[in-house]
Amino acid sequence: MDQFRDTASALRELTESMRLDEPRDELLERVAKKVVGLLPGADAATVTLYSDNEPSTVAATDESLLALDKAQYSADEGPCLKAAESASIVRTLLDADAAARWPDFAAAADQLGVRTALACPLFVPGVSHFKRRETEPLAGALNVWSFQENAFDPVEAALIAMFTSAISAIILTASRWAAAERQAETLVTALETRDAIATAKGIVMARLELNAEEAFRWLTEASQHTNRKIREISVLIAEDPRAVFGH
Repeated sequence: MDQFRDTASALRELTESMRLDEPRDELLERVAKKVVGLLPGADAATVTLYSDNEPSTVAATDESLLALDKAQYSADEGPCLKAAESASIVRTLLDADAAARWPDFAAAADQLGVRTALACPLFVPGVSHFKRRETEPLAGALNVWSFQENAFDPVEAALIAMFTSAISAIILTASRWAAAERQAETLVTALETRDAIATAKGIVMARLELNAEEAFRWLTEASQHTNRKIREISVLIAEDPRAVFGH
């Protein structure tokens, strides 16, 4: 029961401390550290995410173990890639079977002294067996490493899977909210720019007795000559026409 309480407490602490403006990778590093603290036998953790269908490590509690991830990326196979692709937990004992299945990864693990690996999928949509190209914009895995043989019993693995599933949903929600905010800010900026240019164009038309096309061409040339954006020139004209035209 202590493990259940500790897991629930860790999840609560993470969710309560999250900020919408917190960089995703920093949050994932906090998640990785929390998992290492929760799992008996866990010595380190890394987080793999896909970008343009290519995996990379975005967080690590021990950079000396990054070679484990890199070996998988180079060979395009290994437990963390399997977890992300199959949307299932992959627990691996670094034995002869692992060496036969994933030789490059097993060799890297042996060199670093890692004996057990646990990979939990991240950002999995509500369907089984997803394909990265067709579903969520985020996909990856949380990878936990142990120098102990036969680490991470089934209960521990299930608890961490529930933890990562819950935190994945929270991070996805936060990412979508942040994306929506950015889109809204972009739209507001676009509308403000359009209004500023329209106002400035009207002032130029009146002051220089030009038509709409000629006024916009004047603004464009002024932007090029001053090396300033049309919006900046337009705002300056709209706020104080005399600063530009002198009367």
